[in-house]
Amino acid sequence: MNSKLDQPHDRGSFFKSLGTLFAGLVAEKIESTFESIGPKLLRPPGALNELAFLTACTRCDKCIQACPQSSLTRAPATSGLALGTPQLTPRTMPCFLCETLPCIAACPENALEWPKIKTENGTVKEGPEAVRIGVAHVKKSRCLTFETIARTAERCRACVDRCPYPGKAITLRIYDHSRIPHPEVIEEGCTGCGLCEFGCPTPQPGIIVRNRL
Repeated sequence: MNSKLDQPHDRGSFFKSLGTLFAGLVAEKIESTFESIGPKLLRPPGALNELAFLTACTRCDKCIQACPQSSLTRAPATSGLALGTPQLTPRTMPCFLCETLPCIAACPENALEWPKIKTENGTVKEGPEAVRIGVAHVKKSRCLTFETIARTAERCRACVDRCPYPGKAITLRIYDHSRIPHPEVIEEGCTGCGLCEFGCPTPQPGIIVRNRL
């Protein structure tokens, strides 16, 4: 008796399914490869996910040229496939969250999209406040408000004062029995602009922006 796979229709369905599965595995492998070389780079406001961004971006430099603060630079040769794509290095120059986000308007390939997000309470944010370049992280070993073997804790609020959305993206809180408040990032509200990292007074920043993985 012939098995179902011997029947033309079933054989065709089988190989079609196999092809779909193989294509899916290839796409997944490609995506993981792209993501492995891209996650360390901070992208301009409104950037698509890394794979889509690298596919759409033509390295035309128009977003870089449109930035009034010269915050965007081209990724170096060490960036692999991301070579020449726009990146943000907050410690050198952060994103100032321009009201009109001219970098997005300058992109001819829609690799950058006008940011719009829905918050946990159901409200919709758009524009600069909806930018999600990355998220800030406090480095306790460097932050002046934390005591270490090498130093005593001292008051500092530079990151909070620099933040364009204090109270929504970052705040100060006492939580380790000391009288000195520490910066605490509110991930939902953080734009990843890097103004906090840029303004940190320590030689090695006590707060840094990382990708949202």
